[in-house]
Amino acid sequence: MFDRIVIVDWSAAATPTRGADSIWICELDTRAGTEVTRNPPTRWEASDLVESAALRPGRTLVGVDFPLGYPTGFAAAVGLGAPSWAAVWRHLGEAVDDDARNRNNRWDVAREWNRRLGTPHFWGSPPSQADEWLTARMPRSGHVLPPYRECEARLRGNGLRPFTVWQLLGAGSVGSQSLTGIPAMHRLRHHPDLERRVRVWPFETGLTSAPCAAIDDAVVIVEVWPSAIGFGHVDHPVKDARQVIALARHLADHDRAGTLGALFAPAVDHPDRVVDEEGWVLGLT
Repeated sequence: MFDRIVIVDWSAAATPTRGADSIWICELDTRAGTEVTRNPPTRWEASDLVESAALRPGRTLVGVDFPLGYPTGFAAAVGLGAPSWAAVWRHLGEAVDDDARNRNNRWDVAREWNRRLGTPHFWGSPPSQADEWLTARMPRSGHVLPPYRECEARLRGNGLRPFTVWQLLGAGSVGSQSLTGIPAMHRLRHHPDLERRVRVWPFETGLTSAPCAAIDDAVVIVEVWPSAIGFGHVDHPVKDARQVIALARHLADHDRAGTLGALFAPAVDHPDRVVDEEGWVLGLT
């Protein structure tokens, strides 16, 4: 299905950083069987690497380890239009400022969304940013939206422990990664040389085993959860690197075996909710 698989372990770090808890990218060429792992210090550099891979001829699968959507009802609750996922992506693409040194305004964006919701949902700010609309600790009450998307509830039912997208700070949190990562994917989707080719699964493809449809050089963006598979067999000193390498190889094995397509067509309880707003984790069945 794909000529290359690119797996990205994202980071919302506020300064350039390398090593543990930073951005790691594994690009695997499925035809040649070669792979390259990189550790860009900034989100700008990471975005350039992903863009470079996507611009090459052939089909590219881009897997990112942050939620591409929010729990059902979010877009309507903050006053955005339909389709829900695209309205959220467009808003973040316009609202988030993230410069070449990783300085960004994600706290302000989260605070404004909390105001629109009428009660804090996003939480986990540093003390310097905490106020009545963005708290350092999880609010005990007042939520009008669910804490988890359907895919996260499924993961939890499988004995795994995904964090809620509302949490912005702390080990394992993913909220800030979405606030900074979705704008990067939004730019990739609207790159003038890629707009015809990029599809976001499952929002633009549906829950289908053929996400590339008839596009010979399709670029398919998906959400992944690297820690859902084993990675102890990979030889690398950094855990994040081991995870992206292991997942790239895992998906390439599925591709060679002809079983990758089935991962794009999981059985879900509420397909309209998943496709219109929440998204899904590739490989979660």
